[in-house]
Amino acid sequence: MFKISLRQVGITAFMAAAGLANAQQTVTVGAQMQHCATPPKLYTFDGLQFKEVQQAAGEAARYRFDFQGREHRFYYVGTDANTHTPMILGAEDNVQLVGDCNNGRAIAVSGSPINEQYNSLKAEFGRLNGMAQQASMAYRAAMSNPAAMPQAVQSLGNVDVLRQQLLDSLQRTNPFLARVAALNTYLSFPNHGQGRYSGELEYFAAEFFRFVNWQDDGYNHLPWVFESYKSYTATLSDVPNLPEQLLTKFLEKSLEAIPMGSGARRMALAGMMTTLESKNSPSFVSVAERFIKEYGANYPDAANALRSDIQRIGGMREGAVAPDFTQKTPEGTDLSLSDLRGKVVLIDFWASWCGPCRRENPYVVQLYNQYKDKGFEILGVSLDRNRESWLQAIKDDNLTWKHVSDLQFWQNAAAKLYGVSSIPHTVLIDREGKIIARGLRSAELSQLLPEVLD
Repeated sequence: MFKISLRQVGITAFMAAAGLANAQQTVTVGAQMQHCATPPKLYTFDGLQFKEVQQAAGEAARYRFDFQGREHRFYYVGTDANTHTPMILGAEDNVQLVGDCNNGRAIAVSGSPINEQYNSLKAEFGRLNGMAQQASMAYRAAMSNPAAMPQAVQSLGNVDVLRQQLLDSLQRTNPFLARVAALNTYLSFPNHGQGRYSGELEYFAAEFFRFVNWQDDGYNHLPWVFESYKSYTATLSDVPNLPEQLLTKFLEKSLEAIPMGSGARRMALAGMMTTLESKNSPSFVSVAERFIKEYGANYPDAANALRSDIQRIGGMREGAVAPDFTQKTPEGTDLSLSDLRGKVVLIDFWASWCGPCRRENPYVVQLYNQYKDKGFEILGVSLDRNRESWLQAIKDDNLTWKHVSDLQFWQNAAAKLYGVSSIPHTVLIDREGKIIARGLRSAELSQLLPEVLD
């Protein structure tokens, strides 16, 4: 259960913060920090970088930060921009921080009702997420047992009610934490999307931010926007075989409600880019171009860095020439992707230890035998690290096409080049070496190959 009374504590803390902000009084935060070569620093995060706000005054393990009374905001306290602890500061007087500069990620906060409430809120998120996970497992099991389906849907609905009650309570008592809760309130598809959307993917893309009021200026400096968009983008980009165009469409649609030029929109774009770049997703290009167009003038260094990333990742988009690579064959000779130019090539990222890959192999073998004499070739890129296991799987599954590997597991250079984060993963390339499609499974490949080869 939610451990503290939001009505009793939340209103008092929020009204105190509002009074301080209106009076522009000085708010002091004390810090007892051991082993500091220099005084600790205070940072904010804008989605792109941590910006230093001030360095603490004082010495000999006793320091302080002074604020001119303002609203609560998330700050980061530590010795540098990479080692720090997040906390809510700026409106409560006489807050105390205790920590060690040798461990900037573990600074304790005392005398701060808002931080106590925030920690309780995160614990409640964890409890509700655990309940939702159990209910989701029951729902999936009920798909093969229709008699159990009503109860499974009801269990999901019970979690939905608790999520909404939590959000409603915070909206009445603590608008600051209500914004955090709104970014973490996602209701189940069977209870809120069935009949309105074609499936949960479409529902998730459209409704993930359903409870967020993007016209509220408080979101403009809330780092949870960045984190929520990272999570949202990761969930969508991890959907197997989701076309690049559809992923981009979902992401761009989600931005429409966020005011142009706002801090919230900047952090949303930054969260998207962080996830897409980590996956080498071609959708990164359109998102980064949007960021440059909207924020490049105010963030020229970030814009220049993004232009370099666009050039690199843009090579992964459909229609672009597939990046070349060279690895060793089972015989120990070098084979490059470009050596196969003139054929329609399927790059197949797989491994002997990958169950889904091995189950897919018989269907790929059938396609290869059907089309290999018509200009179709497969280049298997193994993410194995054991040579014997790799070669045995090739033999056992009768994979008679070309194979390469550097035996570096997930650090396989070709897999990293192509942004492969899960296997099996395929890339289909035409005779000129240009990317036709990514993420095709055997059923989709069987439909596309005749057209491409003709």
